[in-house]
Amino acid sequence: MTKKIIDGILKDWGERLYYSPVKGQKGKNIRSGGARKPATAAPKPSAPATREKVARTAKKVPEVMVKISGGGKNMQHIKAHMDYISRNGELEIEDENGDVHLGKEAVRDVRDAWAKGKIGIPYEGEKRKEAFNIILSMPAGTDRQAVKDAARAFAIGQFSNHQYLFASHEDEKHSHVHLVVKAVDHDGIRLNPRKGDLQYWREQFAENLRDHGIVANATPRKVRGIVRKPEKQAVKHINREFEAGKRKAPARVTEAQRNEAALEAATGVKRANPAQDNISASRKKSQKAYGQIARALVTGGPEDKQLALDVTRFVQQMPAIRTQHQELVESERKRLEREAAKQVTQEQGRAVPGIDKTR
Repeated sequence: MTKKIIDGILKDWGERLYYSPVKGQKGKNIRSGGARKPATAAPKPSAPATREKVARTAKKVPEVMVKISGGGKNMQHIKAHMDYISRNGELEIEDENGDVHLGKEAVRDVRDAWAKGKIGIPYEGEKRKEAFNIILSMPAGTDRQAVKDAARAFAIGQFSNHQYLFASHEDEKHSHVHLVVKAVDHDGIRLNPRKGDLQYWREQFAENLRDHGIVANATPRKVRGIVRKPEKQAVKHINREFEAGKRKAPARVTEAQRNEAALEAATGVKRANPAQDNISASRKKSQKAYGQIARALVTGGPEDKQLALDVTRFVQQMPAIRTQHQELVESERKRLEREAAKQVTQEQGRAVPGIDKTR
């Protein structure tokens, strides 16, 4: 095949793998009361960009993380988060104008500027989210200054019409930046991020990192063969407190999952699991797309042939599909087997004279 044809195939199948159109709508203009505006779809990647992404994915380049960790519904909440990311004024925080603030009084001044802006924020009350807390991070070992510079470029590119602050935290292994963005921009449009927006933000942050010399990628979990979603922070927090004896029970969702697994392990009756079917279907689609890409690349030059080999190996090394429910069921079955074996041993001990029955 010619390079043009190969690029066309890569672009077509690459879009199916990686492209996530932004769905939903932008927030309502609260100043004018205007109707919600449709969200602007992220631009589709070019053929060269798709080729580069396929190569980064096959080589398992580090993936960026962009996560909305919460957000304040009043100025009291927002001030508390500003205190947290600035370590109560001990760390520098930078705003949308590039101004750096240091110290408790400086943080207080920023808080007042947000509260008394064109569209103010009440000190109390929880009517709606007035700010979004965003975390931008990379794995341990990534150059921290580059991550901070990339985060600055990301904020400028995505939130230039908003008030925002960011701070780099250096006291943990992984490099990360906390960004807090005022929900309503200067034109009165309320930020209304959706799942597609988050993926687009990941794409942009990865590009910003590459611009600063850090090799980074931003692909959906499913195209990397990862089927389990990370546990929500709130659930983790509740379960940690339960394990520490500070709560009477684990998170409700965790307890329900364990009960379902215990029932399946005890009865042998598998529960209906639409999520499992969806995961299997998604894996097949990804494998088909990678297969089409590899078959096109293998007809090209030496570099394309090598990339075809890399893609093939990547697919072969994808982890087996294994959901959390399956792991819980297997763990419960092993527990039941141990209990049964223990009971048999005890019964045998009672049946043979001279064996200490207390053991």
